[in-house]
Amino acid sequence: MATNYTNTLAGMLVLNDANMADIYPEGVLDDAPVIAQASAIPASQGGTLHNWIKRTTAASVGFRELNTGVTNTAEIFTDMSVICKILDASFTRDVMLADAYRGGREAYMQRETKSALKAAMFALETALFGFGQDTQFVGLPYLNDYADTDLGQIEDAGGSGGKSVWLIRWGEDAVSIVAGNDGKISMLWDEDNPTVVQVTDAGATNVYSAYRNTVAGYFGLQVGSKYDVVRIANLDATSDDLVDDDIIAKALSRFPSARPPNMIVMNRTALAELRGDRTATNPTGAPAPFPNEAFGIPIVVTDALGTAEGTVNGSTTTTTTSSSV
Repeated sequence: MATNYTNTLAGMLVLNDANMADIYPEGVLDDAPVIAQASAIPASQGGTLHNWIKRTTAASVGFRELNTGVTNTAEIFTDMSVICKILDASFTRDVMLADAYRGGREAYMQRETKSALKAAMFALETALFGFGQDTQFVGLPYLNDYADTDLGQIEDAGGSGGKSVWLIRWGEDAVSIVAGNDGKISMLWDEDNPTVVQVTDAGATNVYSAYRNTVAGYFGLQVGSKYDVVRIANLDATSDDLVDDDIIAKALSRFPSARPPNMIVMNRTALAELRGDRTATNPTGAPAPFPNEAFGIPIVVTDALGTAEGTVNGSTTTTTTSSSV
């Protein structure tokens, strides 16, 4: 059966970049399961600029008696704008290494390009959650910004940092990866006329010749509404601060009923805790299988979330300490 990549980053890249035809999406998204299923849209203004309207407050209406008024307020929207940033997966490889590859130079460079793109997609996934300055969107908002700045969108588990579980509504009018330049990935490798550059070795004293492939694209993030993201924070693995269905239900209650999340994101440690909770409450006493959903919402497990986050103050929605994955 053919894979359906409609409205995903994979589909956008394949459709808009002929260079990707032989490389993408095979294997490239193996380390980025969230990105593999995430909604993606091109930058609205073309190029790298994306504008959208973020809904922050619903309109108010009400019944009234004759000659008695009600407060009718309009919906409140905020104009949002982001300039996509460069995600660079460029690489150089020793000429002699590439030329000696048994499948030939072209096969070697294609293999290395796949590896570079795979690493880039994992970096993009890690950037979504904003952990580590080397991997988050440089100068861009990320999911943590939206959860922290929109009051009420953090469900505090009560622990001291640890890990988080994210509930996300992906969609063109909700959370989406923004791809600049219509999703084109620059790949400047030309087998007939390869780029050869001089590279300094690890000792920074001697040089050698290497093939250079420039692999880069522009990416950003859209969050359409404050009600599109909820973070369960401070799951520090102590007995009272574990992942269970109860706290997921509390997080779900923060979404409008007409706009529920369509993905729950967690790491393997959180998944094991949820499985343990379901085993403990299983009337048969049989071990529960690893969960793949909660309340009908698919669970996606990613290594982009760590277990050593800083403590999040759920009442003021500010992170008091920080730690990379």
